[in-house]
Amino acid sequence: MLKAFHGTVDAFHVKTIDTTGAGDSFIGALLCKIVDDQSVLEDEPKLREILRFANACGAITTTKKGAIPALPSPDEVHKLLNAEK
Repeated sequence: MLKAFHGTVDAFHVKTIDTTGAGDSFIGALLCKIVDDQSVLEDEPKLREILRFANACGAITTTKKGAIPALPSPDEVHKLLNAEK
């Protein structure tokens, strides 16, 4: 399971305005994806993809003021993910 996984997932470079809510956004995105498909906990490539999604959520949240208003929409996340491929 997870103990066998090693490595890192790169961060996204964005123009940060306010870090409030970035961790909440990351954890919320991560948990949401794990709840949708718990098999990712046994599949390192899938888990890396989900961690990349969560990183994007956290990064986007830092580009706006506040916590709740800064949470990204799915379209914003997919736009950043596609731009960084």
